[in-house]
Amino acid sequence: MKFGVYVRGAQTYPKMLELTKAAEKLDYYGVFLNDHVEGLSGDRKEPYWEAWTTMTGLGVETKKIRIGHITLFNSLRNPAYLAKSVATLDQMTGGRYEFILGAGWNEPEYLGYDLMEKGRGMPSAGERVSRLKESVEIIKGMLHNELFSYDGRYWKLKEAANVPQPVQKPFRISIGARQPRMIKITAKYADGINASGNLQNIARILGHYHKNLEKLEKTVDDVFISGFAPSVYLMKNKAEYEETLQKWKARGADIKVAREYDFIGTPDVLIEKWRRAMDLGMKMSVVNVRPSKTIKENAEMLALFKDQVASQL
Repeated sequence: MKFGVYVRGAQTYPKMLELTKAAEKLDYYGVFLNDHVEGLSGDRKEPYWEAWTTMTGLGVETKKIRIGHITLFNSLRNPAYLAKSVATLDQMTGGRYEFILGAGWNEPEYLGYDLMEKGRGMPSAGERVSRLKESVEIIKGMLHNELFSYDGRYWKLKEAANVPQPVQKPFRISIGARQPRMIKITAKYADGINASGNLQNIARILGHYHKNLEKLEKTVDDVFISGFAPSVYLMKNKAEYEETLQKWKARGADIKVAREYDFIGTPDVLIEKWRRAMDLGMKMSVVNVRPSKTIKENAEMLALFKDQVASQL
């Protein structure tokens, strides 16, 4: 089991770079950033670094750690242009870009940036998924061919050039999927899936995914299953674990669910939970290890997680 590190919490580019270099020194699989143009907390004036530019900077200032977005916001970029950007960044980093694409969901960004043009707002969920399907076909075609044409409902390409091609051959495309139709498309068109949330969500998503793989005569060995656990709470001991659960209960959380499915616990508890994820076929997960308030504390928690949990998986 490999682990990546979610670095958005570092907030500024210098701090994200500091955390990235700490993760690289600890030999983590990669660093990842969510792909949004504004914060998701409700404060639209929250400082928010644009994800593609930021990840490019992190990529060129590191040497071995992989870089990626969790997940790329499909509606932000023309898919042919995105394929060109992906190939360029993969070349710049010597083949270290991890591609994970999502359909998009945050309406204020659609409205604020007029992503669909002419004030059309956010498309329906069905249309967003259909657009993602076409995007995957286009991006896969362009990342494996120097010239590529495509005739779809939303995009029509006439010999789009993509030279140089990416370093990685073949180039892996994963999709962040949660709902049945998206999961079905992922199984058919992509090379992997990213299942986010706690173990309950992961089991639901991958249950659908495995069924679709079976229908296509594929196995988990043919794909790359990854996850995203935005909050992993590494507790020092049982007393701290129970105390934290009681605090959650006081805030209205269902601690039975937390105890069974959330990524919180002592090292032994977390090891057992990650093994359950591995039994579902997961090969890599992006994590944000808590508690920590500073970059130094975050790096220390990453070191503890690496030593006490990741090394045992």
